[in-house]
Amino acid sequence: MLEEKTNPKEWVSTLRISKSHIQTYLICPRKFYFQYVVAIPWEFVPASLPFGTSLHEAVAFFYRGFQNSLKPDLEFVLSVFERKWDEETEGRAIGFAAGSGKDSMRGLGIALLRQFYEAIQPRKIEAVEHAFSVPLYDPDGGRKLEYALVGKIDLIESDDDGNLIIAELKTSSKRYADSQAENQLDGLIYAYALDQLGLRTDENRTLIRYDVLVKTKQPAFQQVYFNKEAGDYRRLTRWIKELLQAIDSGSFFPNFGWACKQCPFKRACWRM
Repeated sequence: MLEEKTNPKEWVSTLRISKSHIQTYLICPRKFYFQYVVAIPWEFVPASLPFGTSLHEAVAFFYRGFQNSLKPDLEFVLSVFERKWDEETEGRAIGFAAGSGKDSMRGLGIALLRQFYEAIQPRKIEAVEHAFSVPLYDPDGGRKLEYALVGKIDLIESDDDGNLIIAELKTSSKRYADSQAENQLDGLIYAYALDQLGLRTDENRTLIRYDVLVKTKQPAFQQVYFNKEAGDYRRLTRWIKELLQAIDSGSFFPNFGWACKQCPFKRACWRM
């Protein structure tokens, strides 16, 4: 059912905006400019990117096995992570945080996946890494915007009553508070996409779960649930409309702060 709702091959002629575009602009408009407008070479790759990619690859492998009625052995899941980690870091300039390196992050990834494997209890798996392309509408009048919202949902499950649940894999340096999950953009974007596809959890709301790999001294796994509904979607489309207006006007100011330390365009930024 879900696989028929969207076709990435149809995106070629569509103006698109994604979660990554939105989050990058919100973190720093100048970084957005370097990454997506002029596309200059990265000075290095922040280690968090290949690390997250490798964890997602391993977890997707786990869920696809479950989807085919076969729970993968833990060692296979870990081997997928390790292989992807080696692929993503080989021959690239990786920016590691102080006190960490390729081997220590490999060990952290293995420890996090062990926690995930022991704790996770999948429901019926409807789709893994579900691609979507959905329309955006002007919140002031309902006119369809030129841009489509595109992306990929990590996991869509259903319970015994057929109610859908969006699940998104996250990593964090500490445990999530409920309000922290509710205020993050990922779940809202994915809930909006599911709503546009007509696949709500119930008539008015969509249920979202964050599966959080907690990178504390003793790695942990946490699940946080929350709902999104129509009022949230109107706010999202207003934010996106205003963000698109800012991009169209050439507003690419720097936002100096916490993200500068691991920014792959730091030297280019300081030269401007």
